[in-house]
Amino acid sequence: MSTIEWNFSNTFPLPYRVLIISVIGLWAWGSNLQILSWLSIDVPHLLDKNNNTPSSHKAIYNLAFIFTSWIGLNLVIFWQVTGGVETEIIEWTSIPLVCYVIVFAIIICPFNCCRKKERMRFLRCIRRIVFSFSSDIPLADVIMADILTSFAKVFGDLYATGRILLHCDEVYVGNRGWNYIIAPLFTSIPYVIRFKQCMTEYIGSNRNDKRHLFNAFKYASAFPVILFSVLQKWYKYEALTAQSIVWISHSTLFRLWIISVAFNSMYSFYWDVVMDWKLDFFSPAYPGTLIPGLQLRSNLHFNESFIYYVAIFIDFLLRFTWSLKLSSHLHIIHQLEGGVFLMELLEVMRRWLWIFFRLESAHVEKFDKKGGAYSIVELRDHNSSEIELKE
Repeated sequence: MSTIEWNFSNTFPLPYRVLIISVIGLWAWGSNLQILSWLSIDVPHLLDKNNNTPSSHKAIYNLAFIFTSWIGLNLVIFWQVTGGVETEIIEWTSIPLVCYVIVFAIIICPFNCCRKKERMRFLRCIRRIVFSFSSDIPLADVIMADILTSFAKVFGDLYATGRILLHCDEVYVGNRGWNYIIAPLFTSIPYVIRFKQCMTEYIGSNRNDKRHLFNAFKYASAFPVILFSVLQKWYKYEALTAQSIVWISHSTLFRLWIISVAFNSMYSFYWDVVMDWKLDFFSPAYPGTLIPGLQLRSNLHFNESFIYYVAIFIDFLLRFTWSLKLSSHLHIIHQLEGGVFLMELLEVMRRWLWIFFRLESAHVEKFDKKGGAYSIVELRDHNSSEIELKE
């Protein structure tokens, strides 16, 4: 078991795993734009009210290719230099450090190269979601903030990566000391951002739109999960110190963690299907009953309805991938860093799936319900790449 873990960690060290997950997310976003355009869903107009030179999937693919090529080249050099030997990996942290410097230089580069418009649009969006307190939040900012919540673990890994590359930790082990506080704070950043957005919208509605308040509560429900997880690690690695500081027992912490995880996952799953995707899946089958009707909605842009049911099932399943960690006998998930990396990949996949139906529902709400409904079937019948909305 330890040999497998050693091989994975040395082949794909944490600094590279952070970059790989991020680039995979970029490729996924490009495929979102491409497939939604096939479904005649005008994503640029949904995300950019002014429609100022909207991003295309080709531009995103091009940018993703640039990052993939550079990271891949740097990783190959790292393999050749270190040979997978742990002492060499620790010695040559300068190689991934150079990789990060170039990646960040490309992102902030002011020159007209490497898809400058897309990079600047990304930076402006990040600036807005972090610093803006306007109640008029564009859909692009909401989508970006939601995507970041799927990279919450990556935020924590980014903190650990900084310590590794700056030689604060020769070997990063166990989140000890201040890492108990700082790493979870980094993990919480995306949820804090999304919570701020929801509360800003709620206050901007003169506290009349309770939907934003309930949405804020959904993101706030992630904080107990992070807190109880941190306290359990405290008990595990610093048992004597924890007993003198944390008055609650380890078994009680474990139960509270399970309850908080279950609540957050179920609440988030319900919100995905009902509020974000606007599906009537949980509406009662008959008046006065609690039996869900398992219905969808009238306007569907995917040709086959079973696609929606499959998406609901996958979203439910991936919302509960945490359950693998609840079983102590599943050491492959607990101990192997490859297991954690797989969990992160699954969450990126879930978010990729979520974006399709979130943007589809936004399109239905903005265009189709205003008398301009059309579907993928109509697109095929007209054999046209563009369809004008009926007035």
